[in-house]
Amino acid sequence: MRNKPQILVIDDEKEVCHLFRKALTFEGYTVLTALDGISGLKIVKEKKPDIVLLDLKMPKMDGIEVLRHIKKFDKNIVVIIITGYGTMDTARMAMKLGAFDYITKPINLEHIKAVIKDGLKLTLGALGDKMKKKEILKSIRSQQERLSKLKHCKGTQPCLWEIALRVFVLGDDDLMVEWMVDPGVSKEEKLELTKIADLLKADMLKSR
Repeated sequence: MRNKPQILVIDDEKEVCHLFRKALTFEGYTVLTALDGISGLKIVKEKKPDIVLLDLKMPKMDGIEVLRHIKKFDKNIVVIIITGYGTMDTARMAMKLGAFDYITKPINLEHIKAVIKDGLKLTLGALGDKMKKKEILKSIRSQQERLSKLKHCKGTQPCLWEIALRVFVLGDDDLMVEWMVDPGVSKEEKLELTKIADLLKADMLKSR
């Protein structure tokens, strides 16, 4: 786990990269730089930075396209668009694609530092949620022996909940199908299992 938040600056102007490196390193961040979108995406995939400061107008690949690729790779990376060519259309497009903020040049370092701090709160929240999900998954997987016997524990509420969890968390659709077509499972049990499955599905959709 990293000791310091990592920020990647993708900008085709060396002076801008140097300015951010100097100012943000002084603030205690680890700062990486790239002079074009292709190099920047390579660093994103290798280092998984917490924040990306992304210029809009660049050679080879523009900022909007880079933003698309970053969000496809990891939607939790906070991307802040920084550009000297701000328009409402590009701002709208960037925010629609998942940019955290859209800042126009000339660069106001104090404002950018504040936006970065807000962005880091978001990444820490996402990390907490991710760790929570991992712990839940680990807990369920640690019960593989008991889960393998689920088809024989018909008639209890905890059993129905565990089947639904296995279906939605571990992706074991076959077990759900087995239960729904098994003549030994009562109609009431099938209805109850369907209700539980619907509740879990709704909860998962809310959390996305």
